[in-house]
Amino acid sequence: MDLFEYEGKRIFHKYGIHIPTGYLGDYLPNNISFPAVVKAQVLTGGRGKMGGIKKVNSLSELKNNKKQILEMDMNGEKVSEVYIEEAVDYKKELYLSIVMDRNIKSPTLIVGKSGGVDIESAPKDSILHMPINPLIGLQPYTIRNVKIFLNEEFPKLEELLYKMWDMFVQEQATLVEINPLFLLQKGDYVAGDAKITLDSDGKRQESPIKIKRGYNDSFESKCAALDTVGVELDGKVATVTSGAGLGMATFDLISSKGISVRSLIDLGGHVIHDKFAAIELIKETKKLKPEAFLFNFYFQVASCLVIAEAIAEELGDDNIPTVIRLKGQDEKEAFNILNQYSNIFITDKVTSISSLLKDSLKEVNS
Repeated sequence: MDLFEYEGKRIFHKYGIHIPTGYLGDYLPNNISFPAVVKAQVLTGGRGKMGGIKKVNSLSELKNNKKQILEMDMNGEKVSEVYIEEAVDYKKELYLSIVMDRNIKSPTLIVGKSGGVDIESAPKDSILHMPINPLIGLQPYTIRNVKIFLNEEFPKLEELLYKMWDMFVQEQATLVEINPLFLLQKGDYVAGDAKITLDSDGKRQESPIKIKRGYNDSFESKCAALDTVGVELDGKVATVTSGAGLGMATFDLISSKGISVRSLIDLGGHVIHDKFAAIELIKETKKLKPEAFLFNFYFQVASCLVIAEAIAEELGDDNIPTVIRLKGQDEKEAFNILNQYSNIFITDKVTSISSLLKDSLKEVNS
């Protein structure tokens, strides 16, 4: 669950991390100080490069820029809210984050000598990566290494890092990023931005959501609304599986045989029990105009009948070839439902999936 900057800074304030004085656009007081910065509240990156951050020196400039930004569309995301902050007078910008590194299965502290830039494009010698053992937490030696690396007078560094770690743990975050982190003339600091991702399955006493999410017309958002996970790609075969691990294995299998993927969908825990939701998911996937469908699922608890009935109703006797491998409860009954359609090919062997798909695609393109 990604948070808007305003939402992230409310959490920063909760943990005592310094932030500029700021207001959502509809709650702007009459005595705001200038210069100020008007910021689009979007979850996509690169908003500054797209004109979504504007420095203003008067109330009239603020109103004009606010209106312009609210009319913007950034990477398909409509701007529905702006955040207005008083500008910060600083001497230096840094980069600071704690991120869950899936490769090493550990939180990692990342420090950059320059802020306000894409960390991926920064020179390697200007970036420090320090894994944090989750069982013992942030340690003094880690902070000493950061101080040596920065070679910068930053008296409140230790305080800030401990607050970030506390927040990372307590809020069940997978990313806490401050970019830029402003260092002030007198040794203090201010978080210039807040990029935070929380575990969507985490249980919290207070919801971090403060801004209404706007409508997003992307395939990914439509899948999320059905409690599934879907990714749109640029290939030919719409691939639907039960579970992320099986999904990646299926993707690797057919890709290794030269078959491209149009979409990759993990059914999730809701659709497998709800025929109407499964039908809606197939309808949304059909809008991507795939040349073929592949369903590869194995259910230990759920019945195969639910998905089989949805496939039969939405894809049976359609002009889209559909390859299905199903395993689990009621698989024979599901097989009987699907076997009557000429465009549906069923197999119980993983090794047969690729050949069936290739034959189906040949028929489509012939």
